[in-house]
Amino acid sequence: MQTYCTLMGFDFVLEFDWELTHKGSRPSGLNGPPELADPGAAGGAGLMRGLNAEQHAAVTLPAEHALILAGAGSGKTRVLTTRIAWLLQTGQVSPGGVLAVTFTNKAAGEMKERLEKLVPGQHLTHVRTFHSFAADTLRRYPRHSGRTAGFVILDASDQTRLLKKVYAEQQVTEEQVSINAMM
Repeated sequence: MQTYCTLMGFDFVLEFDWELTHKGSRPSGLNGPPELADPGAAGGAGLMRGLNAEQHAAVTLPAEHALILAGAGSGKTRVLTTRIAWLLQTGQVSPGGVLAVTFTNKAAGEMKERLEKLVPGQHLTHVRTFHSFAADTLRRYPRHSGRTAGFVILDASDQTRLLKKVYAEQQVTEEQVSINAMM
């Protein structure tokens, strides 16, 4: 599923599975304005080449909230990056107005690489994982979350290492209190 949204002044797209919806239904003008949906039109030359009808429709939905559902191997990342490129090339969004969020560092890196090829020199700095986006947002607005900007996020191994240090300092054994139970 992909959804195109706005959050704190950024437009962003989230990935999931294929099924097109636009404000609750499939609109009659799904492919957007003809002059923008045409692969040969200004800003779209070659960009749409090789997309199937559903992918083309998803790429050219109006620059509003949209939900796009698709199964594994259906070209979600291609549609996502092509949509961002199309929105940039048609002037519907600026590079600073794009926030593309995905689950893994690998997927975020792949999206950045693809976008650099599709729209070179656009400096799309907001292509990232949910975790990095959330951490950055919490650091930018720490008082809204009751934290300081210098908070630290610990992964499981860091948490285990810290708990073992605390256990040693407090003379607590893992038999008394399981580390797994503490995490």
